[in-house]
Amino acid sequence: MKIVSWNIAGGHTFTGGAEDVRSYEKEDLDYFVDRLRETNADILCLQETHTPTDNKPHHAQIIAQGLGYKDFINQTYTDRESHIKEGHYSSISTLSRFPIITSHFHVLPNPSLTITRPNGQIWISYTEGILVAEMDYNGTKINVANILLIPFHYFERDFAEPEFNNIREDIVKVLSGFLDRPTLAVGDYNLHDLKKHFSELFEDNKYNEVFEGIETAPGRGQQDHVLYSSHWNVEEYEVNKEVSADHYLCSAKLRLTT
Repeated sequence: MKIVSWNIAGGHTFTGGAEDVRSYEKEDLDYFVDRLRETNADILCLQETHTPTDNKPHHAQIIAQGLGYKDFINQTYTDRESHIKEGHYSSISTLSRFPIITSHFHVLPNPSLTITRPNGQIWISYTEGILVAEMDYNGTKINVANILLIPFHYFERDFAEPEFNNIREDIVKVLSGFLDRPTLAVGDYNLHDLKKHFSELFEDNKYNEVFEGIETAPGRGQQDHVLYSSHWNVEEYEVNKEVSADHYLCSAKLRLTT
């Protein structure tokens, strides 16, 4: 089974500076659809998709139709518009060739951070969370958690600060609760070393990481991760850096062993 994780920045290509998250060149969803088609993945976990505020089709619908995915789920943050494009809500989406049995969205605590950027813009931390899908993988129920976390580095804060203990504990509790069945926890964590922040998840072989120390966002090190429970073996993986995006395309092929 092959899974992809990709922050597609609202379907906008990116050629700006590493710290300028508003340096998006143009909107070109077809570009991202074409790159996703090339992966031939069974499951797509996409972060920063868009949902129009006028009820037009959202990215998950468009991509699912274009690529022939059987099931999809889309969590729209209706309390905020996208920071990339006006008239659109930010969303997180999971598409699957396998039936999605149930799904839910776990909201993580929001520390309500603010910062004034050099250009005078005031940024606030948005509420983020974990989009969980229970799937039927050839007769076996599996969990796929699609994750987007707050980019603490943009607020000049360290996620290891005690103030954020409640967020770390919540994530550990949620992901630990899935281990009664095969689980994949993938996404844009906006963190480099997950073992530093979530050491409990890696104890006793609860989770392992497909790849470590590989840059997944231009100039920003590893921010995207693919975690897998002990029920899986990794056969191969790829971090495709030949893409015009502010995150590279991450994929992994895994085999179910138990």
